[in-house]
Amino acid sequence: MINELYRLTEAIDGAGVHTQQWHRRYIPIPGIKPKAPCVRISILKGKVVELSRVLEDLGTVLRKFGDNQGSYPCMNLTPLYRITDESIKMALKTLKPGDIDPAKIEEIESWCQGNFNNWGEKFQKKYKVCMDRSTELCKLVPEFTPVQMLMEESEYFRDSIKLHREIETTAFKMLRRHEHIHLALQILFYQGNPAKKPEDDCGSLSVALESPRLIALGVPAASERFVLALNDALMKTEKAWEEDTVLEEVDAFGVSFAPTEKSTPMPTVKLAGGFDVTLRTMFSGQPCQTRYRRIEDASYPISLKMRGKLHASLDWLGGNKERENITWMNIDKGEILFAYPSRIPEQAISYTRMFGRSKKSDVTFEEQTKQFLAELRHGREANADARSDRIQLFILKKIDKARVKVVYTRQTDAHELEKCSEAWMFGCSNLSIFLFGTPKAPFPLDATDIFNVFWKQNGERATDRCRPVSQYHGLELLMNPDFPVTADLHMLSEKAMTVGAFLGSLLVNKDFRHSIWERIVKMLALMGLMLYRKGIRKEDYMEDFPYQYGQLLKVSDELHAMYCRIVRNGELPPQLAGSSLYQAAAEAPLRTMNVLAQRMNPYIAWAKTYRTNTDSPKGTGAGLVKWFLRMYEEIAGKLYEVWTPNVRFNDEERAQLFIGYLAALPKREEIDGKNAEGLNPIEEVQRL
Repeated sequence: MINELYRLTEAIDGAGVHTQQWHRRYIPIPGIKPKAPCVRISILKGKVVELSRVLEDLGTVLRKFGDNQGSYPCMNLTPLYRITDESIKMALKTLKPGDIDPAKIEEIESWCQGNFNNWGEKFQKKYKVCMDRSTELCKLVPEFTPVQMLMEESEYFRDSIKLHREIETTAFKMLRRHEHIHLALQILFYQGNPAKKPEDDCGSLSVALESPRLIALGVPAASERFVLALNDALMKTEKAWEEDTVLEEVDAFGVSFAPTEKSTPMPTVKLAGGFDVTLRTMFSGQPCQTRYRRIEDASYPISLKMRGKLHASLDWLGGNKERENITWMNIDKGEILFAYPSRIPEQAISYTRMFGRSKKSDVTFEEQTKQFLAELRHGREANADARSDRIQLFILKKIDKARVKVVYTRQTDAHELEKCSEAWMFGCSNLSIFLFGTPKAPFPLDATDIFNVFWKQNGERATDRCRPVSQYHGLELLMNPDFPVTADLHMLSEKAMTVGAFLGSLLVNKDFRHSIWERIVKMLALMGLMLYRKGIRKEDYMEDFPYQYGQLLKVSDELHAMYCRIVRNGELPPQLAGSSLYQAAAEAPLRTMNVLAQRMNPYIAWAKTYRTNTDSPKGTGAGLVKWFLRMYEEIAGKLYEVWTPNVRFNDEERAQLFIGYLAALPKREEIDGKNAEGLNPIEEVQRL
């Protein structure tokens, strides 16, 4: 990721874009959620004067000085009391604001017993570290008055017992006034696991210290103004340290730095996509590091100056919600796609739009791609080097709680994107005609939703848990026309075998409103693409044995359905002649052909008789029966011409069988929307 971000720093510098650089020890607070609030503790002269909830938007701005072991003025405490009794837990769970009365408050007070105190020995050590951080911060920025004032107020609470008592008193005042009852209970109680040790199961409570004095000064501690001012003061201190330090070494990018900088941790960026990422995490516990006898930061030295620029670049790229669907987009839980140019234009455009569909947009891939490429070319300067318009793509994936990994990276340009998108759209159109809709090229990042869906034979979803294909696999297929597709085609053909018969029954009943068609249309587009990548074109495979076999199964269904509509008063069986043999045909085509011929004999004999029935009243479908019978005979004749001795279909042939089974039957000569027999087949079936 460092190499990708280094190119971004060059682009940002070249465009003169201002980026906010943060002090390496001034880090974001944890994300605020309903079940994990951040509590603003307003303190004045040894008293907690107010407890309130920090808004989620403000939480994205606030920062804390220190690390996970201790920080200031935002810090992680714990709720005051740990409850393990199941009856009390149930009482807390069912407690409603209307239940709060003097008797209930007295009962709640009884739960605040000394043996339930959650601020034990382990907490005391961490709290001491937090207070030490406040002293350290004041020494670093002695001229920053707001921090000094806040430090004066927090000194009253260097003893955590006093803070515990004050918070509890204020929380019960909130209950008595019926103000923020849920927040007060979250501050008071943590529902612990009785099977765990108290020191290992004490919960967490994010807090931000505040002072009325700072509010009166116009610089509240819980505000963006305070955060930016404190960061400026810290950066000045950092710069003064660099000027007074002898720079003896050169980092990986040619920037001079001091040897002591190696031991400092890499900065962490809080991404708007939902997780935090450290620029680089390497430690001596990884055996691969000892191979070159350079461990930790020494294996890839980066100066503090370059770390700051890389940190600011990633924060500009993905740390702001406003840049969503411009330079970044979530593609899955814990996965973010980043896209940025080598030369940043004056007017921002979306660099992610052609890879995934925006939630607020219903445009097609083709429309989105045309607009994106037009904007790219419009922004190109005359006589500029083509390399200056390159676009960097990379995907970050959260592996576990502590690790984030770059799982995909590629550099491209407008010319390559145009060629790849044209090949993608042309491949997805490598199909026949379907009555239920024309398959269009899906967005690459939507393709995985087709690979990872599994159906039962009745068309219902089998499971949502199995996801064998990565979410960015469609991006790999788009950007690499030579990417192997054998495994992908196998997955699609297996899905076709499972759900083919069910789709055949929907087609016979002209049920095109079923929700499954939305995915089937995309699945067909991907099948066309896979066949195209295999060198199999629709002009050729539509004349081959597997496709014609699928057409024969389809017209067999239609003839059987016509028989049921006319002879059996419209009582169709669950499976018709063709659909009942679809899966068998995919596995053993020749043997199934004989079975199909035997099953169709009575319906064909009936059709030959019925088509010449001149006494049948108008609208009973004699002409339509004649048309389907002719189709059956013509397709059977084509099968004879392309007959193959193969006893099994491979994946390519199964895909062609599926396409042929769902495709519309060949068109005949039409006059004013009617064929030579004076019938419109679709209208005639619907009338029957």
